[in-house]
Amino acid sequence: MAIILSINSGSSSVKVSIYKSAAHGHSPTQLADASISGLTAPPAQLTYERGAEKIKNQEVKGIKSNEDACEYILGHLVKDGGLFEISSRDDITHACHRVVHGGDYPTAHVIDRDTFYHL
Repeated sequence: MAIILSINSGSSSVKVSIYKSAAHGHSPTQLADASISGLTAPPAQLTYERGAEKIKNQEVKGIKSNEDACEYILGHLVKDGGLFEISSRDDITHACHRVVHGGDYPTAHVIDRDTFYHL
């Protein structure tokens, strides 16, 4: 099983989606979403969703950069006892940068040859 971290690191926020790989030919399963906003207009705030677990706009201290935000999110994922697939950073096997403007794709989409050329 592969754990995939999809990252969108922008100028004012860092957004992450976590996926578990699926059998060949099937789409990955989304496990959680996390974001830190307010990097350019503090205070920084965490939003996190995993199943019924929801945190919205929780102020986090000491976050001043994208790197700080990524570190915080990774720590949060590892400490989340309900996210059984990740108990250490080493459990994350793949990382990618999320394409934010996906053209006419309204939801997450695996980029294959056809998708790549369409975008």
